[in-house]
Amino acid sequence: MFSVTEDSCFWAHVEEARISCRLLNSGGSNSAEIENLVKFEKYVMGLPKNYAVSRDIFLESSSYMQWWREYEDILGKQVMGASHNSELARFIKDGDYHLYKSGTLVFAISGLP
Repeated sequence: MFSVTEDSCFWAHVEEARISCRLLNSGGSNSAEIENLVKFEKYVMGLPKNYAVSRDIFLESSSYMQWWREYEDILGKQVMGASHNSELARFIKDGDYHLYKSGTLVFAISGLP
């Protein structure tokens, strides 16, 4: 189960998101970079839900977790807007990613009780 990341471009997407974070951190608000990060956040949150990503992305030294720390800093500065509601932030902060890493997280199926 989920030993391989299905999207062969996943790591390229991570690096693009890291670039967007750096640009926002260095120059203030840029709507194109914010839009890129919102899209990436939705994309990347969908991967664990579909068990389409390796648990290795959650290793503390991975580029993905480096991106997360950069993105978390941006969220803290409210660069994304005060009303930005991040499902990914809850997933990380609630520790669900640790369950995913260990192979014990089960996502609820939408539409089922």
